[in-house]
This record gives sequence, structure tokens and C-alpha cells, in this order.
Amino acid sequence: MIFRYCPSCRSGRIETRDSKEYLCGECGYVFFFNPAAAVAALIFRDEKLLVIKRSNDPGKGKLDLPGGFVDPGESLEEALEREVREELDVQITECRYHASFPNIYEYKGIRYNVCDCFFMAEIRDYPDRFDKSEIEEIRYVDPAVLKEKDIAFPTSWSAISLHLKQRRTA
Repeated sequence: MIFRYCPSCRSGRIETRDSKEYLCGECGYVFFFNPAAAVAALIFRDEKLLVIKRSNDPGKGKLDLPGGFVDPGESLEEALEREVREELDVQITECRYHASFPNIYEYKGIRYNVCDCFFMAEIRDYPDRFDKSEIEEIRYVDPAVLKEKDIAFPTSWSAISLHLKQRRTA
């Protein structure tokens, strides 16, 4: 259960109806714990993929793609542009949808359902500055040599694998 008291009347009579629906037995308030949206960019330069090394959990020390959660009022594309700008201090010049995958993101003991949306993105400049509070380092790597165990999230691995599969069949 994600909370013990009703956010409307503060009663402790919360019932779990299914994995995403919570009902207050006192006032009838229904809380839907729907998935959050997150975005990430596959950015290539000379067929090498830009990856970041995470500074924080979840996935501290593992590789990931630049991105993050969608804020209220943002489109997926706007969120992607903001996240890449915040993390890498560069502007996306072009992006196109690649794929999406369901994910579980555990943070401070709570498991969040997330829909991770991946985009193929282009940037004009090499990022020489980055957000050190979130990123330990950035590098371009041949995606074919990456190992699943080195990637922070299964969905990022799925997006990279899909790209490699599409590249082989093209």
C-alpha cells in the first residue's frame, strides 16, 4: 500500500482494489496510482551511443541514457528537451520516437509504475559540461559492446537492443 490515510478525509479505512486503485471506506474517495511517464534519448555520434554513468540510486555507478520524468503540463518531446538540457547542457536539434516499455522505478521504498518512452535524438555540440549531481561521467560507446548487466534499467537495455536489431535488419 502506498499510503495509510485517505488524502481527502484522513480516514485510515483505505482498501486496495487492485494494483493501481485505492478506495477510502469512509468517504468513498478513489485514488488511482497510474504510471508516470519518463523519457530518454538515444544520441549517436559516428555510430557511437552517448551514455551517462549514474551518480545516484537507483542504478548508481551503472550506465544509462540521458533523460528523466515528464513534468505536469509537458509533452514527451518537451520533457526530453528539458532533461537533456538540464543534464548535458546541450540542445536537441531533432528527435523522433523510438519505443516505449513499462518499468518499475523503486525510490525510497515505493515502487512506481513508469512508462519509459525512448527517442532517437540529435544534438549539435558535444556535451562538455554535465550535471555532476546526477551524472558521474559521459562517454560515447559502441552500443554493440554494451552488456545488459552494465545498464541501470532494463528498459534502457531494451531500447538499445531494439536499435541494434533494427540496425542489423536495415
